Amino acid sequence: MKRNISLDALKLAMAFMVVGIHAGFLDGLSSLGNYLTTQGFFRIAVPIFLIINGFYFFAVVTKKKHFQWLKRVTTLYLLWMFVYSYFWFWLPEFSIIEFVKLFMKVIIGYHHLWYISGMLGAAVLLLILRNMTSQLLCFSLLFTFSIGVFIQYTGNYHLYSGTIWDNLFNLSFSHRNALFFSYPFFCIGYLINKHSVHKLIKLNNVLVITLIASVALFSEILANYYHPNRDGGFDNYFTLILICPAIFILFLNLNISGNNKNIALYSSAVYFIHSLFLSILGKWTDLDGTTLTFFVIVISLFSSFFIIKLNNKLKFIL
Repeated sequence: MKRNISLDALKLAMAFMVVGIHAGFLDGLSSLGNYLTTQGFFRIAVPIFLIINGFYFFAVVTKKKHFQWLKRVTTLYLLWMFVYSYFWFWLPEFSIIEFVKLFMKVIIGYHHLWYISGMLGAAVLLLILRNMTSQLLCFSLLFTFSIGVFIQYTGNYHLYSGTIWDNLFNLSFSHRNALFFSYPFFCIGYLINKHSVHKLIKLNNVLVITLIASVALFSEILANYYHPNRDGGFDNYFTLILICPAIFILFLNLNISGNNKNIALYSSAVYFIHSLFLSILGKWTDLDGTTLTFFVIVISLFSSFFIIKLNNKLKFIL
């Protein structure tokens, strides 16, 4: 079966971006550089992952294989939650608060695994809404995306300082969740495939759109970086809804064909395993963010070889 190798290469690059975010790429070398990358451009990674999965989810729904898809992704989530259980699981005391905290961790996911739980939630929501018109789906994704961005900005700029809303809006889960983050991008991918949007836009045109969207994204990043009242980093930028679909369509239209699935498998393996090496190296070394990023990428790529070999036999690891 022919694969779009350009998309696989994009996925691997985005897996490296995620490592950079978590390791603190350029931290200590350049405050601006660190913000432009880990709190800026690298934030395109997860939305594009969601768009890619939403794109292929359309075929899953069309073939009525959504239950198999949900089962496979749920198994994947539970497996990797088990792998990382040492870092997040604890025996709660006999109090409602402790049980709620543990329950929320299981639902939201440990560290980077929130992406999988968010994608599952987005898929379930899209399955519920799939019979709506595309216009209503567009409205729903724009509406939920706007709420997520609103919560992110309201929290980071403490517009409700001193209230319970400020505390709530500064919790990552309040805006980076299945409804306000994962669903909008997952639905975009779904609609792109449903209406063959990528076939309607010429490569030169999508390149121009991508360049314009990139300028817009960096302008938004810089505006936040230099704003004196800004507090904390960002997951939700206004311009992500422009640049992420544009980059996806750009690489989709490059369409470098091949039969090898290894690049895609390496991107998945690096994404899932990198947090383990971050925890180990973070505890036992004193590496700066940039060095740590490269070390974790190299070690993750090396270990991915064996994870892929294991996945060839078990079929549910990646």
